[in-house]
This record gives sequence, C-alpha cells and structure tokens, in this order.
Amino acid sequence: MPQTTIATSVEASGVGLHSGRPATVRLAPVPNGGRWIQDLDGRGAGAAIGCVRNDTRATVIDLGSEAQVSTVEHLLAALAANGIDHVDIDVDGGEVPALDGSAAPFVALLAEARRVAAGGDDPLAWPFAVEEPIEVADGDRFVRAEPADVFGFRYEIDFEHPAIGRQAIEIPELTPEIFAADIAPARTFGFLKDLDALREAGLAGGASLDNTLVFDDTGVVNDGALRFPDECVRHKAIDLIGDLALLGALPRAFVTAHKAGHRLHHALVREIEARRSAQPAQPAQPAQPA
Repeated sequence: MPQTTIATSVEASGVGLHSGRPATVRLAPVPNGGRWIQDLDGRGAGAAIGCVRNDTRATVIDLGSEAQVSTVEHLLAALAANGIDHVDIDVDGGEVPALDGSAAPFVALLAEARRVAAGGDDPLAWPFAVEEPIEVADGDRFVRAEPADVFGFRYEIDFEHPAIGRQAIEIPELTPEIFAADIAPARTFGFLKDLDALREAGLAGGASLDNTLVFDDTGVVNDGALRFPDECVRHKAIDLIGDLALLGALPRAFVTAHKAGHRLHHALVREIEARRSAQPAQPAQPAQPA
C-alpha cells in the first residue's frame, strides 16, 4: 500500500484538558515528512519518541525554544489507526483540544479530510516487524511486544474501585473500522478525589464532565450511561495506540499491556526504536525496466 496523507485541511477547536486554555488543532496534507507538530510561531518537531518531553498524565512533545504541545495521544491514535502517515499538525494553545475526551471526534475529522496516497516513501512510515519478544516492566506493571504479522493488542487494568475493578480488552488485529466502533468513543477518565491535587500540579485545568468520565467513591458522576461497560480499559487502549504511533507506524506485533500507562508505553517504544535503529540500512531496490 502507498503511504498516505489527507486530501484537504481540517481543524477542530475546544479547550485543553490540562491547560484549561482555548486550543485549536489544524491538520494539513503533505507528501512526506511523517506527522509533524508545530505551533503558530513555526517551532516544530516530529511526533517521535525522541521528542517526548513529559509523560505525566499525557504525552507531551518538545518543540524546542521552551515550547511544547501536550496531550497529542488521542489524535495520534486516530491518525495511526486510520493509516495516515504524513500530515502537518498545527496547534494553537500549546495543547491538542480535548473535545469530548475520546478519539471519536478525531476519527470524524479524518473522515472529512479523506485519506489519499501521499507520494512519499519514508522508511519510518513503514511498520517495523518485531522479531523477538520485548518487555518493559515496573513491579507488576508491564508492556510486552511479541512477533505478529499485524498489529494487535490486549490491555488489562485493575482499579480498586467498585465501578471499574478489573477490565480487559483484546483486539487480535486493529483495523480502522474496529478502532472507530470499539475503541475511539471511550473517554478519558479520572477520580473526583484526585482533582485538587492534579490542579495543584498544573494538570486537569480543563477537565469537566463534558470531556472526562469522572468517578466518585461509588460510581460515575456524569449524567447518562457509559459508552461501554468497560469504557476505562478501552480508553487506555487509545493511549497505547497513540503512544505506539510515536514509532511512525504501528508495529507488526501483538502488544500486551498490564496496569500500564504513558511511561511504560514510551519505554516500550524506546526499546522497539533501539532495535530498529540497530538494523543495517536496507539497500535500495533496483529500478524496474520500463
């Protein structure tokens, strides 16, 4: 399959989940260059693991000159799951807008933009084949990638909360259709008891019942039903996919995550990236006669 971009520019505006400030993201087609993130002053960086500044509650990309763009993971998940290899991502406000707290609005935005062939041939946009198991762990938390022909995953969480508890989701092969229907609508979630501490740490400044699934000590605070009975683990899957997108393309691997988060996701990406970097460069294929 040829590498891809979008046919037309699209944008979305809202509030930053952590900053609480107005935020706008604009996607524009490019023929190559991967997923490039920049602010309105032209400071930019690739959506790559080497450009990650912070992994506390979100994935933050360092643009240089003390600039950054936060909370890129939901958008990157939608781009990667839909196979969009090359796109310029312009962000005003220092953070990708939270919208409804899920990846579904970004899936709708990409449907409007339409995927088309890009014409480029960036080696980093081709899926890397994991050839042996790779695991990173922190106590009983871990993320492991094992060889597979396609990208699939299993995510497991375990919260001591009566409305969450143990949840797991397994997708043997991720497709755009499965992502749109079964993963993307799941909202970010948090606990009411943590809100003051998060805001004192400069986080969750824009969190509200419009963009966050909020739990008190007994259940869900938001009006209306959960979008899925296991919505929390499905949202964690969005974060995993968005963080793995820092490789440029989702790897050919089956990834198992157990009680993980951005920090372990990023650690796995760094291990996969190290193996990819250690591979000898492949010689160019000879041109075929006309």
